Amino acid sequence: MIDFILRRFDHGELTMLVRQYGRMLPDGQGRAFVLVHGIGASSRYFARLSRRLAPHGIVYAVDLPGFGASPSPSAPLDIPDFAALLRAFAEAWGIIDPVLVGHSMGTQVVAEATLQDPSLSSSLVLIAPVVDPAAPTGLGQALRLVRDVFTEPPSANWIVAVDYLRCGPRRYFSALPAMLSYRLEERVRLLTAPTLVIRGSQDPVTPADWAARLVAAIPGARRLDVPGASHVVQYAAPQAVAAAIVSHARIGVPGTASEPEQ
Repeated sequence: MIDFILRRFDHGELTMLVRQYGRMLPDGQGRAFVLVHGIGASSRYFARLSRRLAPHGIVYAVDLPGFGASPSPSAPLDIPDFAALLRAFAEAWGIIDPVLVGHSMGTQVVAEATLQDPSLSSSLVLIAPVVDPAAPTGLGQALRLVRDVFTEPPSANWIVAVDYLRCGPRRYFSALPAMLSYRLEERVRLLTAPTLVIRGSQDPVTPADWAARLVAAIPGARRLDVPGASHVVQYAAPQAVAAAIVSHARIGVPGTASEPEQ
């Protein structure tokens, strides 16, 4: 089922392919949602979540340069570079006060974009944020990801595996140092946008103690643990995650976490 429009955003030498779901609602109702994936992944694992957010506004699920359908940049980008590109994208497309939703490395990108321009968004959602200082190396993260494979729905593993193969080792490892060196736990202390942290209760990449420390560091932040889900919680439990995001953005009734969908 194809229920999105694939669009292209060019900014200098950089290109992002964007999956657009839904539309802006009349009379100023609803919100725009901008979804940013993690390292090696793409907008594809946001499809279930995007479809559940689309009734509440327009959804833009991006492929960062070098990932998914987007061509590689001529030189490696760091997290501030990705964040600046996200800001340029929102400005160029007239996306006003979007709900910024990041997953894994994408949490670093949306947090940094909001810090670069606090007026960019009044609603921030960090899904399965990284990098836990208890596993600060590439090896440490890899070991946690291996554990995660055994707790994800097989279809989620398939999507991520295909995206990793599409990305390839060169592009993956060119982006890895930027992710590992970004100190999310320090940067989030400066956030002013209302922030929701979401994780799966079984997530080995984003353990509960790390999520708790992040929430404590962010002024006024809230946290949701989705029972039974793991790192790709937005795929396994899209209804619970969408309900939490919509509630956080104050555009719907609060939802409750449910068992993950397989």
